[in-house]
Amino acid sequence: MKSVKNLLLTLTLSAFTFGAAQETITNESVVQMVELGFDDYMIIDKINTSDVKFDASITALGAMKNAGVSSEVLSLIMDKSKQNTMSKTGIYYTDVSGEDKLVQPSVFSGANSNQVAQKLVSGLINAKQKAQLPKTQSNNVIRQSQPEFTFIFDPSVTQVDNMQNNQGSDAGIFNWWFRMASNPNEFVLVKLTVKEKKNLREVITGKSSWITSSSGIDPKYALNFAIEEIEGNKFKVTPDSLEPGEYCFIYQGQVPQGRENQSVFDFSIQ
Repeated sequence: MKSVKNLLLTLTLSAFTFGAAQETITNESVVQMVELGFDDYMIIDKINTSDVKFDASITALGAMKNAGVSSEVLSLIMDKSKQNTMSKTGIYYTDVSGEDKLVQPSVFSGANSNQVAQKLVSGLINAKQKAQLPKTQSNNVIRQSQPEFTFIFDPSVTQVDNMQNNQGSDAGIFNWWFRMASNPNEFVLVKLTVKEKKNLREVITGKSSWITSSSGIDPKYALNFAIEEIEGNKFKVTPDSLEPGEYCFIYQGQVPQGRENQSVFDFSIQ
């Protein structure tokens, strides 16, 4: 009788797999398999042979344990979650369908040439230094007023910095912010001013006069966001409700020697 039950479960799992060849296994998928009566061996095999997207926060793991997921499966979920985040550093947002989308960075452009924020146009008296981005709207469009972002940092400082070996690759260019920083507090969220006639967006990055000067984002322009640690290198960031407009996260931490902070992680709220 037991062998018949195992056979039926195996056939059910096979049908489950065939019917969703491109399926990504999530916390909910694992709970569903437990409720269907799959044993640990079947669940572990399914996880090991599928794409996965797990929430390994303490709250999520507690909910799965309460749903009957075994310690062995929970341990595998934690390992898979760590492996999945190590190679996918960056900032992500969750769209209306629940999918994670990477926030692609945009490069500053000056009035006449491509320069970093500190080298942009300024006047002589009470001048404002402005970082400018091309176009009036970001390519990263978010259609909700209070989006959730996921910040993923490189957990291993012993790995070779992609910037040193892949000068021309997107991976190398994109990687260093998330090796230098260890949490979202090293970024600031600001709203960009849209200049329709000039077809650009800009933010004030410094002020100067005959006697004083300052650089960086003025704290009064920084927007609040809540931070929740999911894992040691993975955080959920939730800003206060945002009105429609253009925004960006700007890295404010240490810049590695030989590098310039020329990019921001911009997005549009619609």
